Amino acid sequence: MKENILIKINELIEEKKINKAQFELSKLGPEFLENSEYLYLRSKVFCFNKLYYLAIDMLLIASEFKQSDKIYNLIAEIYNILGNKELSKKISNPDLRLQAVNSLKKELTGISQKEES
Repeated sequence: MKENILIKINELIEEKKINKAQFELSKLGPEFLENSEYLYLRSKVFCFNKLYYLAIDMLLIASEFKQSDKIYNLIAEIYNILGNKELSKKISNPDLRLQAVNSLKKELTGISQKEES
């Protein structure tokens, strides 16, 4: 059930029906707050609305729950848009991305990190 809702919202975003997608996302309850796909879709809506730093925050939180190429690729795309080409290249590179993203999480406040052993 959850996946069907998220697929529908993704289709709305792809069709550039951002207001409708945003409305559908707003109807979802707190059980989605740790769902990486939900967080990814919210970040895509933020990108369309040019709220890039909110999108980055959302993507960094999503990466706490699931490490996914699409999450990292969108972070890299946003940093490219913002003019930080060097960081964009690091995050685009699978060999460098984890170090770059972990560095970002340490620099940005409000992004909790899992304890690493």
